[in-house]
Amino acid sequence: MIDNSKRDYYKILMHKMSEAHEHKFYLESSWYAFAILEDRLLSALRQTAGGTHYGNNRPIRMLGNKIGEINLRRKNDNLLNAYFNDELMNEISIWKDERNDLMHALAEGTRTIEEILRIAKSQSSKGKSLIKKTCTAARLLKKNRFRVQM
Repeated sequence: MIDNSKRDYYKILMHKMSEAHEHKFYLESSWYAFAILEDRLLSALRQTAGGTHYGNNRPIRMLGNKIGEINLRRKNDNLLNAYFNDELMNEISIWKDERNDLMHALAEGTRTIEEILRIAKSQSSKGKSLIKKTCTAARLLKKNRFRVQM
């Protein structure tokens, strides 16, 4: 059974992401998308051998590390590999890198505000689409985990 407070929090994040995008707060929308991706990748890791920690019992933090660990575990986990396939994992990784580049450009002033806003809008749109794919993959992995041993 899903914890209602977790489900409610997740719904709030999804709503805030969409609302921010609709109101043209694209950086904010991307920030919510980033948080949701982190959460969904943690969910996927929970469904695999090793859970949300490395072998030395350190928690897996940061989106890039979660992507890397899922990619490693996919080699020995057919179900994880089926739902978090190369295409999805590459898309997540590219989105993460583009978002990080955008944040650095914003902080360093290496792009005009107009460029940043144009890229942010694209990132927000891509993030919304990517969230749908990632949420579906995480949901199907959890639902079907019992059918395939880890």
